[in-house]
Amino acid sequence: MAARDEQSGGKRRLKVLMLESGGWGGIHYYAHALGNALAEQPVELALLTNEQYELGDQPVRFRLLRRLRRENYLLTLVKIARLLWRERPDILHVQSLISQRKDLLLLRLCRALGVRLVLTVHNILPHEVRRFERELYFRYYRMVDGLVLHSERNRRRLLEMLPDLNPERVYHIPHGNYAHFGEFELEQREARVRLGLPVEGRMVLFFGMIRPYKGLDLFLRLVKPVRATHPEAFFAVAGNVMRGEREAYEEQIADLGLSEEDLQVRFAYLTNEEAIAYVCAADLVVLPYREIYQSGVLLFAFSFGRPVLATRVGSFPETVEEGENGWLVEPEDVPGMERELIRILGEPDELERAGRRARQIADEKYGWGEIAEKTVQAYAALMGEGKPE
Repeated sequence: MAARDEQSGGKRRLKVLMLESGGWGGIHYYAHALGNALAEQPVELALLTNEQYELGDQPVRFRLLRRLRRENYLLTLVKIARLLWRERPDILHVQSLISQRKDLLLLRLCRALGVRLVLTVHNILPHEVRRFERELYFRYYRMVDGLVLHSERNRRRLLEMLPDLNPERVYHIPHGNYAHFGEFELEQREARVRLGLPVEGRMVLFFGMIRPYKGLDLFLRLVKPVRATHPEAFFAVAGNVMRGEREAYEEQIADLGLSEEDLQVRFAYLTNEEAIAYVCAADLVVLPYREIYQSGVLLFAFSFGRPVLATRVGSFPETVEEGENGWLVEPEDVPGMERELIRILGEPDELERAGRRARQIADEKYGWGEIAEKTVQAYAALMGEGKPE
């Protein structure tokens, strides 16, 4: 479908339908922030999402279509087909698939209607990938018109996996910050009181959706040896755990002899206000990940002025400036993490300086205005209206 002839500031206004099927969690936050930033661009945007939209009380500068629900896939597909026919978008920008196994039908539908397809590849492959999923995802990547990845390392990695992809249609556009949640920021003491945490001592935090690749088991092994050197410090874990795994972590905590004085634990889904409170309560966020593509948790920490101790995996080396906004160690290297953590906690001035730098980097390098501009440049290139810078 040709882009509309309507002009705005001398630029053609593309009509974009963005799809985020979940309505909650990290990708949901990303789509919401990007949608608001695109309001400043020559784009007419509608976001198609779930009826249960978690950020429904937040400012919305785009058209919000809360139409999706848990129902028969074919019913959902019919609903989307009607919407595409009525809206006639130039581009469907998919942030999250509806069904990993069935969305070939959705992509073929867009092809039949002449809608250009852009897919943001938040993860090249699922972290707990099943045998059939690898080739299925690769098939999706070959079918769409454009792919967005959040780091240059991930872009190169995908092109190595699929050398037949046209590199001019594979874009590196960074993940943005969480400064739009600034109204919920708290002073550290207030955050700890609100969460029922100790108000004194350095707090080391592991938070976010808990999955095996994120290394919570490694984090728990740090608690006792670090507190032996820094008894004034305490550790905290906050986040939703995958079904059937909570018991294993609770058993490990018991086996390690960790008390509430050592470790504060909350296994539950965190709203954005709760996640912000935990980050504001902390002095340092630890990401002992075994693997990653890009992490919203890292940028969440940076956005509220908290440095990170992370492993040298995925895009972390592109985002973490060693000794400036955080520190890097090798994955699975618990003794190395322990030594670095003991050193960092013993240098509070360095810790606070790194926190200031983390916020500065989040504001200057990961602002949504520039990300929206790059996104529109990619749209224009796909529509044959110019190449992205």
